Amino acid sequence: MSRDRGLTYALGAIALATSALAVDQVPHEWQGALDLRTAVTIKSEHVAVSLAELTAAGVDAGAFTPPKRLKGSSPSYPEAAARDGAQGTVLVECLITTSGAVEACRVSHSVHPAADRAAVNAIRRWRYEPARVAEQPRSILARFMMIFRLQ
Repeated sequence: MSRDRGLTYALGAIALATSALAVDQVPHEWQGALDLRTAVTIKSEHVAVSLAELTAAGVDAGAFTPPKRLKGSSPSYPEAAARDGAQGTVLVECLITTSGAVEACRVSHSVHPAADRAAVNAIRRWRYEPARVAEQPRSILARFMMIFRLQ
């Protein structure tokens, strides 16, 4: 990576970090949702659920139905990220509402500002059948993984 590109990448990462919420701040939209970020991880159409983490969050694993993606597609590899040789996994934490919309996303692990934006923009367009606890739809906080690899 050239010095100028490295500086551009570093400045972009600083701008992203300063505009993001501090890790311990919770967006007001998240209030009232089940915090299942350590229990529910979504990678494309696959939803991984940790039963131990569900139990730790106070959710009866036998009464939990995870969200199911109904529509959405993966993002294109951002040209700026490819040009800078950036690759890796962007981790995004989002609210999945009782209507199945994805809202109030924040990046918890960055790869490159352009890749981060592409991941968040794609995830926010996804729609879900909402998670359910004891047959009742519930808003949950989940972790999303978006992998960017150069071919």
